[in-house]
Amino acid sequence: MFSRKWNFISGNLSLNVLSRDFPRPFFGALIVFLLSSTVLHTVAGTNSRQVQPLRIKGSFVIAAICKDGIIVASDSRGTLKNREGRRIAYYDINQKIFPIGDKVIADTGYASLNDAKVSFLSALMSRFSQSPLSYVDVEQLPNSYFKYASIILPAAGAESAKLQTLVFAGYEKARPTLCIYEGESGRGIKCRNSGYLSSPHQQIFEFGNVSSLSFGDAAQIMKQTIDDYAAAVQPGLVGGPVVMRTITTSSSKWFDTPPNWPNWQAFTDLAEDYKNNRIPFHLMPGINKEQLDRLIDDGAAWVRLGQTSSARGSTADVPVIGSYPPGR
Repeated sequence: MFSRKWNFISGNLSLNVLSRDFPRPFFGALIVFLLSSTVLHTVAGTNSRQVQPLRIKGSFVIAAICKDGIIVASDSRGTLKNREGRRIAYYDINQKIFPIGDKVIADTGYASLNDAKVSFLSALMSRFSQSPLSYVDVEQLPNSYFKYASIILPAAGAESAKLQTLVFAGYEKARPTLCIYEGESGRGIKCRNSGYLSSPHQQIFEFGNVSSLSFGDAAQIMKQTIDDYAAAVQPGLVGGPVVMRTITTSSSKWFDTPPNWPNWQAFTDLAEDYKNNRIPFHLMPGINKEQLDRLIDDGAAWVRLGQTSSARGSTADVPVIGSYPPGR
């Protein structure tokens, strides 16, 4: 129905050369989950006594204001990288769109946090959605969210929460509003009341007159855009089912039935699901299962060491944060 034209903006598609594994001493394990197609960052808090071993990144998020309201779409891939930045494996059931009351926060950065007890962004988002600090207008939501993270997490965890690129969407005094926080570059916040936002930045020609499109038309364009991008970077940081959520002045709901996302709080939860074959993980080219096993074991060991140290008072106390319940 819609013709496809692509304009990949310079810098958004780059060839990632996989580095070799180099021997390294074991200092605990660093697991940081990176989900975006931009540059990998090392998460390390100033008061964190251990270095994490692994990371996950990838993601494509689009948010648009059309004639029916606001619609937000994302892919579902989580790509695991080791400490040297080499891609080890991926899974395609990673939540990137988070309902916050009648608003939405969507993530295209880290899916994890530099904290042994609260290792996943989804766990923090779930708690934030229940906090009075989330009951603000869309343009105030970014600062309110970061304030909450600084209260609920130790310094290293709160700093890692600022590394994502986040899209905030909702209505403010009956006016549709989209804001983007670019935590992987200048950390600025920009808002708009028409058009669309895309991370990574892409020109979507079919959205030239997006305000005239229905939810159905916009959803078709979003899905095709994300699927085309995923195909162009395979095996890469974007892929899996495209998930969408709509917002109107009267409701916020999933466009289709969303996946049953895993309820991970710490990396030990991921390790348990992996060892019990509950979540399919796919190896990257040139990677063997032993490398993935070792990476996940290191992450679980890092969590256990961090939780033990916290219990002894050698690191800041961090509350256990719940994750989204099934069907949310």
